[in-house]
Amino acid sequence: MIVLSCKNISKYFGIDMILKDITFNINEGEKIGLIGANGAGKSTLFKILTNQMEYDSGELYIDKSKELGYLSQNLSLDSDKTIYTELLSVFKSLIDMEERLHNLEEKMKEPYDAAKEDYHNKIIRDYTTLTEVYENRGGYTYKGEISRVLKGLGFTEVDFDKSISILSGGQKTRVALCKLLLRKPEILLLDEPTNHLDLDAIEWLQNYLKEIKGTIIVISHDRFFLDAITNKTIELIGGTAQCYNGNYTAFIDLKEINKEVMQKAYDLQQAEIKRQEEIITKYKSFNREKSIRAAESRQKALDKIERIEAPIKDAKASKIKFETQIKSGNDVLYVENLSKSFGEKLLFEGLNMDIKREEKIALIGENGRGKTTLFRIIMDKIPSDNGIKVLDKN
Repeated sequence: MIVLSCKNISKYFGIDMILKDITFNINEGEKIGLIGANGAGKSTLFKILTNQMEYDSGELYIDKSKELGYLSQNLSLDSDKTIYTELLSVFKSLIDMEERLHNLEEKMKEPYDAAKEDYHNKIIRDYTTLTEVYENRGGYTYKGEISRVLKGLGFTEVDFDKSISILSGGQKTRVALCKLLLRKPEILLLDEPTNHLDLDAIEWLQNYLKEIKGTIIVISHDRFFLDAITNKTIELIGGTAQCYNGNYTAFIDLKEINKEVMQKAYDLQQAEIKRQEEIITKYKSFNREKSIRAAESRQKALDKIERIEAPIKDAKASKIKFETQIKSGNDVLYVENLSKSFGEKLLFEGLNMDIKREEKIALIGENGRGKTTLFRIIMDKIPSDNGIKVLDKN
């Protein structure tokens, strides 16, 4: 069943065309990777889908029976709340039920009055019905679900009571993502959801999204993340949308095949057009009525041909080359027994490394473990507490 479709959606900013005749259908349960170069119109399309921006022409259909949730790069959180109370707001209906259940429980404690038997029976019926609704909607599990999602995205229980007002931009993004996941919308739009997530949190999010039965559309430059969760790919290129079945890796293979087929068809048609134009020119050169009529007939036939557009070429990848005036020694960086704390918080201790010239190192770890701090120590921006650090003079 189609839950979202675009038909010939176009969008201009002034005279600049951003989207041109965007057309695709998305079925319930599909998990879409929306990809394209920076500036291709991905975030613009998301804003159109979420009614944050008008489009100039075309038709947009979204199933009104489905809730649509959007994680944007612009966040809306209540700075007066803590992380935990902000997420509790997702479950306001359950919290209201808890209040009603509590009121019914108080009434059930009233002394039994035979003259009010119908009154007492109604309270019991209401309590039984409301308890069943409360349980079916996750009333006994939602607090555990909040904790699970927060921990999955890198928060500790110590963080739960922190005010949103003191959080960094990256932490606020993670809180907004937690809130959206807990809402469980049937159509989920995610714009760069892995930003500000460490490797463990990315892995957790991948597994979580794979379990979701709803529809997902995700913008990401992380090909491994896309491979893990998507089963369909939409590429925005040259203002148009190209759809492919499969994840990012499948898209790369299919795109190459399609490009070869389209290029061959385009080249063959161009060759035939050129041949016909040469014949028309030749007929006209005879300057005879019969030849002129034949040339006009061929020209009319040529004008009716549906022209194949030249395949859009991918933008060339940037080539960056780092050059130095002086070559470093073989021993680039030596670290022995390095440690660093901020107050009572220990970031790392007993850190050792011996890095040689031309080695390429990945420094990984959970958020807050000291990766940036280590870089600052290496660059002599801040001192270490203990240990030896020797950086090659060149």
